[in-house]
Order: sequence, then structure tokens, then C-alpha cells
Amino acid sequence: MKKIIFLLALLLFFPQISFSNENPKEIQFIYINGSNNNDKKMKKWFFSGVEKLHPYMYEAFNESALIKSRLLNENKYKISQSYETFFWGDRSSEEIQNLNSDLKITKMFSPKIAQTVRTLLAHYLHDAIWVSHYRNMHPVIDDLHNQVMSNYKRNKEVILFGYSAGSFITYEYMYNKLPDINIYDYFSKTNIPEDFKEFIKNNKRNNTCIDALVESGLAVYSADLKLIPNINNDKSKIEYIKMDDYTCKYCIPKGALKGIVNFGSPLILFYSDISNPKFNFTYYNKLLYKYILENDMFWITVNYADDPLGYTVIENVSYKDLKDKIEMPISPNNGFIYTKSNIKSKRTFMGAHTSYWDTGKKFAKAVRSAYEDGYKLYNDNEL
Repeated sequence: MKKIIFLLALLLFFPQISFSNENPKEIQFIYINGSNNNDKKMKKWFFSGVEKLHPYMYEAFNESALIKSRLLNENKYKISQSYETFFWGDRSSEEIQNLNSDLKITKMFSPKIAQTVRTLLAHYLHDAIWVSHYRNMHPVIDDLHNQVMSNYKRNKEVILFGYSAGSFITYEYMYNKLPDINIYDYFSKTNIPEDFKEFIKNNKRNNTCIDALVESGLAVYSADLKLIPNINNDKSKIEYIKMDDYTCKYCIPKGALKGIVNFGSPLILFYSDISNPKFNFTYYNKLLYKYILENDMFWITVNYADDPLGYTVIENVSYKDLKDKIEMPISPNNGFIYTKSNIKSKRTFMGAHTSYWDTGKKFAKAVRSAYEDGYKLYNDNEL
């Protein structure tokens, strides 16, 4: 009886005590800069833009009944009111200095209008081209992975927002770090010794990612950046046994990454193999799409209609149509991929690409709408 009275007293005097989940898991938004952010002025512009945009994005996500039900799982998750940034804009500063020196030389004999356009294009495109090279990209996505893992260790999951050339980084991060490769399926399709195929068949390991295969030495990149097996001696068997350790170190843990929001994205100009469902997807792109759909993730691209650098990444098709293109079984199909490009920024042709930060309320609503429309498109279809 005394215990019952004590418990009643606790409930009376401490009504905030509850046996329900009052500590929902946080989802952290991480904003990634685009090209031409490699001087103090543009760096300040990016950080100021994120500071203006995030409150609108936070509000838009929390106003959606569908997002509350699906992404936030009826209050089991919450959007963090704080935000994080991942800034890579100063990594090419040495090359930019050399570029500026070259532009000074051309200024001596070039017409003023031509020089102005040349300078503008050079600064806008330089970092996009620079980061698209594997030798430059890989250290960037490794550092991003460290930031994602830092959140994961603090029991936070993340959504990445990739602006402009930042969309290259979100794509490469998923492509290289998602554990979407069944090791036996991968090696069984390659021309490696039969005894090694039998060895991995009898010593199964968890699914892994491209980076883990490369870091283990079991696969290498060729001169044209094609991933090829590297199985030639007993050392390969030793490294294979350690594959789960490599996976744990170099791949994204399941659930750590909730989704991707790219905006102002010229991704298909540099990665044409993902631009159209009519194109023959590579083996690795098929695995990437399959993983997103099966693991309740999303990949949203939102571009203003008048943004000259915003391109549709993939034609919006139903789950069934994409599954037919991937030619792989997909179950369950609770994730989705969607592009929204029908909202106008009402800025000039030259100003639309940089207007996402200044039109935060409109842009955030467009992202919310893209999530809702994308989810409905994929889940209104039967399996």
C-alpha cells in the first residue's frame, strides 16, 4: 500500500513524468555549400544564407502531417532546431589563386564584356569541376562521413542539403558509402579464381560499400575509374575475413542517413549516367537506387524553374516503372526519389541560382511539397 501511495504522490507532484517516449531521437540537418565559395565574402554569404534558411526549413518540415507521420514516426523523431554546415569551399584556394593570375593576363588583351563573362564562368565552374575529380572528391566525402558518424555516435540521424555543386558531394557520398553491395553477388559476377568464390560463399560477410572494398584492397579503380576486383593471392582471403571491420569503418551505418535534399543542382551535367531512366544504369547505380527504396530513405532534388543551373536529375516515375528499369527485386519500397522544378524564384535569370537562401520560406515549402509528392507517387502504387 505504501508503494502505491508513493507512486501516486510522484504522479501528482511531478506530472511531467511519463512512461512514454519523451526523448525523441534527433534528425540533424547538414547544409553543404556549392561552387564559388572560396573567398571570405562568399564564405560569409553561404553561412549567412544557411542561418536565414534553416528556421524556415525547420518550420516547413514540422508543419507537414505526412512528414510527422512518416519521417518523424509520430514523435519518435524530431528535427533539431540547430543546424550544422559542411564547408569545402576553401579547399581549392591555391588553384583559384593561379586561376586569378591567368585571368589577369587575359584581361590585358580581351574585350571587357568577354573578360567579365570569362571571369564569371571560371569562378562558378572551377570548384564544380575540381570537386568532380575523384582525387579531390574522396577526401571531401571522407570528412563528411566523419561528421555524419559524429552525429550517429550522439544518437542523431542526418539529412544532407547539397546546394549547387554540393549535390555532387551528396551523390558521391551515397554512391561510395552506402552498404548496398552483396559481396558474394559482386564477386560471383567477376572473373576471379573459383577457389576464392567458394571461399567467400563459405565465409559470408555483411553487405558493404565501394569504399570498404577499395580500402580492403579487394577492389581497385582502373585508369578510367572503373571498379575492378583485385584478387590474386592468399592476402586477399585475409583481408576478406576482415571485411565487416572495413564496412564498419568506411560505410554509412543503416539509419544514419535519412535522406538527401539537393537544390540548384547541375548534377546531370557531370554525372550523365543518372539523368534519365532510359539510360542504362550502371550496376552500382542500380544498387544505390535499390538501397534508397528499400531502406526508407529519400533523395529529393528541388530546383527553381528559372534557375539556369538547376537540372532534373531523374524523370519522376512510379515505383513500378523504376523497379522495371533497375531490373532487381525491391522489397519493401518505402523510400523514394523525386525532383521538383516547377516553382519560380521570381528573380532575374542571373539571380535565380543564388536566390534559394533569400527566398527561404518559399523554398522550404517547395522542399516540403517535394517530400509529400514524392512519397505519394511511390506509395500509391501496389508492390
